[in-house]
Amino acid sequence: MQRFKRIILPMQGHNKSDLHWLYNTRSEDEPPLIFSYSKLKFWFGGTSYRSSEKLLLYVEIPSDIIGDIVLSNTLPCETYLLRLISPMINELSNSYLNTDKNVREKAQFEAQYAGEYMVRRSGIQYNAKENVYVLRMNFNIPLVNALSVNAKAAIRAIRDILEHIETALNDFDRDELNLYIKTCAYQREIRKYMSEHDLCSFIANGSILPRENGTSAPMKNAIPFISPKEMEVIIPLSDGIQLVGMGIKKGITVITGGGYSGKSTLLDAIEMGIYNHIPGDGREFVLTDSSALKMYAEDGRPVSELDLSPFFRYLPGRAGLQRFSTLHASGSVSQAANIIEAVCGKCRLLLIDEDKSATNFMIRDKNMRLVVKNEPIIPFTDRVRELYGEKAVSTILVIGGSSEYLAYADTVILMEDYLPHIITEDIQKLDLPEITNNEPSANWVESRRIVPKETSKPFLYFRSVETENEKKIILDEYSADITLLTALISGNQLNTLACVMERLLTDKEADSAELLEKVEKYTAKMLTDNDTSSLIPETAQRFYEEIRPIDAFCCVNRMRGLVFKTDRGG
Repeated sequence: MQRFKRIILPMQGHNKSDLHWLYNTRSEDEPPLIFSYSKLKFWFGGTSYRSSEKLLLYVEIPSDIIGDIVLSNTLPCETYLLRLISPMINELSNSYLNTDKNVREKAQFEAQYAGEYMVRRSGIQYNAKENVYVLRMNFNIPLVNALSVNAKAAIRAIRDILEHIETALNDFDRDELNLYIKTCAYQREIRKYMSEHDLCSFIANGSILPRENGTSAPMKNAIPFISPKEMEVIIPLSDGIQLVGMGIKKGITVITGGGYSGKSTLLDAIEMGIYNHIPGDGREFVLTDSSALKMYAEDGRPVSELDLSPFFRYLPGRAGLQRFSTLHASGSVSQAANIIEAVCGKCRLLLIDEDKSATNFMIRDKNMRLVVKNEPIIPFTDRVRELYGEKAVSTILVIGGSSEYLAYADTVILMEDYLPHIITEDIQKLDLPEITNNEPSANWVESRRIVPKETSKPFLYFRSVETENEKKIILDEYSADITLLTALISGNQLNTLACVMERLLTDKEADSAELLEKVEKYTAKMLTDNDTSSLIPETAQRFYEEIRPIDAFCCVNRMRGLVFKTDRGG
């Protein structure tokens, strides 16, 4: 701390441009300017010369503070440490606010919020080479009259931050940390069991699926989930514990029930099962195939150079079917495009809610087939079994107003008061519509590539926008509405997505490989402990959070202004 004081105190009252001495005047051959406080080390990164007071504060947490941790356990440790430290830091920052004075006159800082999922985050990362955890925060040096450095206030703020971090580390609960580690290990074992036993989802008995209104917290006094005996699965874990719950087999599963019976709540929980949850979330043992995507009718989304023939015989106005493009797709076209792109992106589980789908795309009953003989749309009923049989893509549907899909289902689940009942055998006794699908096998899109931009100039402006009703990624004149990519749940994920899009759209060799290969490459490089390979911008006061390649794949397909190449699969 004394070294930090010696450098910053002479800046008291000087122009804020002097702050570059803290971080960006050293050559690549020199070691970074590192300070220490008690057992903690800290240093700064800069964001720009124009805003030299906006810094990045890095605090090194030695791993021996929390004991010996194997590499496979670094993710739960990162999550636990961030959830332990960030609330204290952000509460401290709020205490610094003074609405009666210029906001710059006191230090302002922020640690990354850690949600209820165990995913990689830029706010804390384990550095295997140094065997340390590095906490990354935004830190704005206090200024007088928005120009002059207030060094004394900066020293107080840094000391307060480090004291809070040290207090948190001294008081952390070893048993709670071990619970995070054990929960993550169980989740890995469950996913392995699911893969070996052809399960696309697992919901443990006792799980709390409903959320408190407007929050992600488990609902108080909610009915715990109990598996019906017909679908009960017992998963043996390595420490001798057996976990019991409902296993949903690959294939076609229909979830039905009356209003407010819990069917959509179950589907939402299944969707969020792509993530590993923290202990106490209520859904820590609700796990789903990591490639799962929820499909919607998405009126107005753009479609570019896509073969719609799996779901359309022809299009009115003689529009090209094999290379279809539009700036404003209808409900049926958008849902068809979403499914075709999902299959191309290697999705292995489609999640569909009847209430959020285009009815004329989802079903066509016997009478309507007789009435409308020249219908261009091939309904999803005519492809759902083919998708599983030929493409290994399972489907879980929530239905409440039509019996059409009951005839196609391998399993039918009836939800009553948030509890599931298996009625598959009862359904077979009903007068169900006869399955008469005379459609030839579809020619599914298997190749999708971006046509590179004419220039590789970096974007002047790119950002993510999140409001109450919409989410967008904007890069100059390019934009993607990702409101209905509902697996993306945080603004930090949108920051990651914007960064991946920026790299992808400035790639002059974007068409040298499949689009999915490209997004897999860029998403893998977003959050690593190797500074030379990480794509996280070193000068951005943003936080980043891990995303799936398939989410980036779906985003770029919605990007207005891009042109694609699509090869028709065999």
